[in-house]
Amino acid sequence: MAARKPDDDQDDHRGIPRDANGDPIFLILPRGVKASFNEQMAGCEAGWHATGDPAFVKEAMILVHLHRQPPPLWLSEAVCALADNRRAEKKGYTTRVLNAAIKRMRFEAVRDAKRRDRGTTWESAYEDAVQRLAGTRAAGEASTMAADYKAVKADLDAGRGGRYLQPEITRKKLGDVLKFKPPPRRRSKR
Repeated sequence: MAARKPDDDQDDHRGIPRDANGDPIFLILPRGVKASFNEQMAGCEAGWHATGDPAFVKEAMILVHLHRQPPPLWLSEAVCALADNRRAEKKGYTTRVLNAAIKRMRFEAVRDAKRRDRGTTWESAYEDAVQRLAGTRAAGEASTMAADYKAVKADLDAGRGGRYLQPEITRKKLGDVLKFKPPPRRRSKR
């Protein structure tokens, strides 16, 4: 039997996408390692379903990370359930998203007013934003537009733009989304 070269494991993972370091993003595990991994994951899944204890989800996430394996559906759904529960417990997340959206709308209205007419003054841009946002949740006075514009601009300049992102929230379970099949396309009559 020929000696194995260090590059031989490149052949074991041919066709698998690689990360920035050139390492495969997931591994094809040797039979014994795969069996041990599957046994540990089955224990985590059984523990999670029986008790709802997040420690089983944590353990499973560590296992998939260390073994470079994609998470199974049950684990992805468990992570989503934990995030949903955490969000429901802390009402502040919803309020934060709403307030951030309002500030972002005010920022964009002022910014757009300045872009439309490069010669406009800041005071005119704030007034323009007041007019454009009248009747919306982001309505406010010129001083509010100015304060929120400056706050959002400072956050964006400092690399804190994530404060103004809005998560995509679905009420469906991941498994339900994966089972969804779009209706068949109708053939047009000619």
